[in-house]
Amino acid sequence: MNFRKTKKYFFIIIACMAVSQCLIYGFSNLSNYVPVLNAALKFPFYQPLTFRSLAKKLGVKVAAHQQTVKYNEEVTVLHYPLAPPVIEPPDKPFNIVWLVSESLRHDMLTPEIMPALADFSKKSYRFNRHYSGGNGTRMGLFAMFYGLYGPYWFRFLDERRSPLLMDVLQQQNYQLSMYTSASFAYPEFNQTLFVNIPKKNLHEDKTGFGWQRDRENVTDMLSFISARDTSRPFMTFMFFESPHARYYFPEESVIRRPYLAEFNYATMDLTKDIKLIYNRYVNSTHHLDSQLARVINFLEENNLLANTIVLVTGDHGEEFMENGHWGHNSEFTEQQTRVPMVLYVPGREPSTATRITSHLDIAPTLLKLLGLKNKEQDYCLGHDLLGPFKRTFTVISDWNRIGFVDDRFKATFPLKRSGLLVNRFTTGDDRPLADEAIFWKARRNAAVSMMKELSRFKK
Repeated sequence: MNFRKTKKYFFIIIACMAVSQCLIYGFSNLSNYVPVLNAALKFPFYQPLTFRSLAKKLGVKVAAHQQTVKYNEEVTVLHYPLAPPVIEPPDKPFNIVWLVSESLRHDMLTPEIMPALADFSKKSYRFNRHYSGGNGTRMGLFAMFYGLYGPYWFRFLDERRSPLLMDVLQQQNYQLSMYTSASFAYPEFNQTLFVNIPKKNLHEDKTGFGWQRDRENVTDMLSFISARDTSRPFMTFMFFESPHARYYFPEESVIRRPYLAEFNYATMDLTKDIKLIYNRYVNSTHHLDSQLARVINFLEENNLLANTIVLVTGDHGEEFMENGHWGHNSEFTEQQTRVPMVLYVPGREPSTATRITSHLDIAPTLLKLLGLKNKEQDYCLGHDLLGPFKRTFTVISDWNRIGFVDDRFKATFPLKRSGLLVNRFTTGDDRPLADEAIFWKARRNAAVSMMKELSRFKK
């Protein structure tokens, strides 16, 4: 067989394969065969072929699309908060030290990996089933500061609307100093979370690896606290980069061997190297803990814990192929969305909670401690972590989807009906749910309520 014929047959085979996969997806879409529809999601940039309209014209029975819940995209003007804030500031306002790490998943909070934070959690509120508001930094921090579901992000960015929490801190004359080892401009936190904070109070360090920037920023943050005006309360925020891929760390932070010494995206073998990559992540998280220890020790040594709230958490988690993904920003798996949450409040007895809690609950908790008297529904979709309310479910978002999570199930809904985005249902521990009717039977009202909340602060 000559080369020309070989080339011809090769292209014929490729064409047949392409047509076959299109037909398989098309018929799966007709019959609403979820395993194939979900499998297609694994392939980036895949363009689906459907022929539902043609089938209907030909008299072919077409399976109904999955049950869904609707999101009203038409209302676009913010109405936030719904009522003017009513505030009775405490006689002795608390300082606030707010520490957030990139990619910090919940199971890192152990005495081996994070001994300083594990020890500090014994003096604090520790929330062991705590979810981010998203599987990426943008939605995670938005949920923390605003207490709102991720899809609101876009409107708040467009209107450059600051969170009520930051407004109240400024109204109460707090000294503010914010630090990041990443950037305040991407994601656009200088246009949302900190839009009204003077630029001189937003400090970035972009020199060296993430762990080196973390060290410099902690030094600067502690200098700010030392030089503060002691007649006024202060609030400082720090975003750490140590556990960000490619997970760099100094030699003294190594607690897991072997690890992938040369981490090159182009040459790594994800199947073969994932355990070694995970060990890099553990080592980088151990370094993060050493920097948290610096902050905690400083507060203790300077007798500041008597009047300082300390909050430590992650923006989102990080997956290492436990459910077929590496990193974050891809799915709402436990590894990508559950994070540690440690909250120290002076004068409160420490406790450990195993109920569902969320980043959505951080803003209302802090605002209550700042003296805000409004009901939570006036300004957020979260609840006071220290109050009597117990969540039955939480909500997670990314750019295009919103997810419902409770004790038994997860359900993911696209915000727009286009492309490959389809409803997806799993158990709470991310195993495929054989029959979506199991979810809808008991959860439909809650899912509908979730979607309605996306319009509460719009008019």
